[in-house]
Amino acid sequence: MIPSATITTQMSESIQPVDQLILLVHGVGDPEPGGPVSTFARSIAQESKPLKESRSVVWLNEKGADSSYVKTFPVHVRDLNIRRKNVKLAEVFWGDISRVMNGVPGMILGLFQILFGLRYVAYVAADQPGVGAAWLKKLGLISSRVLHGPVLAVTLFLALLAFAISGSQLLWPGSNDGASWNQVVILACCVFSLAVAFIGRRLTRNRVIERSCFWLAVTAIYMLSLVILKIFWFDGQSSVPDQAHGGPGLLWHCRVLVVLLGWLWFCEILVMLAMAGCWLLAVMRPGANRRALHIALLLPLLSIGIWGQAIPMLWLTTAQSARQLLKFDDFSHIFDEAIPLLGVQFMMCLAIVIASGIVAIRYLQWRSKQTVDRFRAGSRGPRLIVHGGLQLVLAGCAAVGVSLVITIEAFESLGYSHNDFLIGRVMAESNKYAMAMLVPIGFLLAFAFPRLRPVFDIVLDIVNHFYFRPTNVQDVLDDDDEFDINETTFESGNLFFSRRQAVHARMQRILTHYRDTMTERPELIVIAHSQGTQIAIELLNDPELAWISNQFQSVKLVTMGSPFSNLYQHYFGHIYPDLDKPYWATLRSRVERWANIFRIDDPVGTEINFNPLLRYQCGSSFDEASLIGDRSNTTDGWTEETIPYLHGESAANRAADGTCPQTKPQIQVSNHPVGCRGHVNYWTDREVLEIIHDVALEPESAHQLVRKAA
Repeated sequence: MIPSATITTQMSESIQPVDQLILLVHGVGDPEPGGPVSTFARSIAQESKPLKESRSVVWLNEKGADSSYVKTFPVHVRDLNIRRKNVKLAEVFWGDISRVMNGVPGMILGLFQILFGLRYVAYVAADQPGVGAAWLKKLGLISSRVLHGPVLAVTLFLALLAFAISGSQLLWPGSNDGASWNQVVILACCVFSLAVAFIGRRLTRNRVIERSCFWLAVTAIYMLSLVILKIFWFDGQSSVPDQAHGGPGLLWHCRVLVVLLGWLWFCEILVMLAMAGCWLLAVMRPGANRRALHIALLLPLLSIGIWGQAIPMLWLTTAQSARQLLKFDDFSHIFDEAIPLLGVQFMMCLAIVIASGIVAIRYLQWRSKQTVDRFRAGSRGPRLIVHGGLQLVLAGCAAVGVSLVITIEAFESLGYSHNDFLIGRVMAESNKYAMAMLVPIGFLLAFAFPRLRPVFDIVLDIVNHFYFRPTNVQDVLDDDDEFDINETTFESGNLFFSRRQAVHARMQRILTHYRDTMTERPELIVIAHSQGTQIAIELLNDPELAWISNQFQSVKLVTMGSPFSNLYQHYFGHIYPDLDKPYWATLRSRVERWANIFRIDDPVGTEINFNPLLRYQCGSSFDEASLIGDRSNTTDGWTEETIPYLHGESAANRAADGTCPQTKPQIQVSNHPVGCRGHVNYWTDREVLEIIHDVALEPESAHQLVRKAA
């Protein structure tokens, strides 16, 4: 039991007056607690003499000082003296909430989290007015539930039965010929599946996993009923051996599962066709956010395509292993029957890989010639996150794949085999190439997997950002660990973004701690990277935290590699509108200055679209280039005309002489591009640190900037 809501270890927090409180919010590439604050502390000192520093770790209650909830989290703190200023650095660590794990096992787990979590992103993207968007949301959930429910359950049971057949044949050759042994193997698989489903439903609070466990139990009961039918009906109807004519033995049960799986995939295809119709209806609605609707359609298609490619490839691997280890031809033929569409999947995957390679090559060519000056002149590289061309290729592949599947199903319903017509024979030939590519693809994935870690982390951060749970009273009562909803704000039926709110609550808890422990009113400077910038922006826009403006002398925000405009506003504009909209009124009034730093080759975080804010500027015009900082001088590209606006000259003073009657005070904003160095390691980038030092730690006054601009 933790006796206190706040515990300080190593060294007590400084009791000296604090001039600046700096909160560091990490992003991708900083999963270790205390990492950014340790590297950043020495970097910002800008001192040649030894740095005077005290370290401490403050343990805070996860849900507030007055809560009986005793789960705590650490806040790594550094107390510095920088040029006669007492500075306190505190880290907002949220890597444990995002569930990003290190190592190959962590990446594999993260991959499954992404595949299971894409539905949340698609649902939020389709959360728009209109009948088409509403049904697009519903069908997306149905598609996900079929895929992660019965499809996954039948696949797992089929894999379990296949391993049981292989294992028994390997240990006891010829054992599968006996009827009694077949019944024992089937019953063992059913009992094992029921046990896994029972235990899994009690060990997890994840609804997707609970649903998969439920369907695994249903599949086991279904197979158990087939065993009972075999004993009381099939055995009396036929005495024909299983391997010769497909009687109700182990291989017959495998074939039943394969047929069932084929029907489930066919149902998924019908859902995809219905989603395409709803998408078309939704994008035709005036005012619809079409980019988000494209995401709402393509993400479920991508998820189905990944599962549809991965499952047959695993089957092929199992079949090849069975042929080599057991020489069990009847067993391997089951997989040949199960994958008549693998050729289509393989060709579609190849087309997507080629298109992705073309985009990557174009990006590398652009990057090799790119400089900050060329960037300011308007040179932009191809978008790597959900590239428009890749969207078209993915949509085209989905359309071709669905058309081929429908064609094959139509022919087979008329009594034709897929080998009786050209398309079927082409796919069968493609199956051979797919099988030949198994080993090279395996080695390629093993080589590339660790190097794709930043990509996995970025996608997983987005999935976690949009992860939600429906809010109903019973969920709040049963799952207080995930739900922390105030009674005053609780509305049954709304979406509760539990992981996002957990991160926000942690940052708010840190601010509350310093509000209650500091008697002075220091400057608050929030410095964030990558997904951490989205966390900081949303928290500073929270109207319920009105005390922030009163407790701190001023609030400044520095974002580095922020996906705010490049990703969230670009694809989810119906949720994150332009910065001049009423949605961001609290942010504009609370933050005095916002400096955004980005590398010109950063595929995730680029310039933030500050243009809407500048519409309120009085007496001058801004274009995109004027928003981008210029490191060749300390005015950051601002002219003498724009400096009064950027340094907060009041609307009342400007309107007194009638020169600008409609101007209102606005947040000071600036974009600062730096050289090509990718998305990570902003905390130790010397060029980035110099900008932070100039714009946040020791900013120059407006009069100095005017004099230098002149």
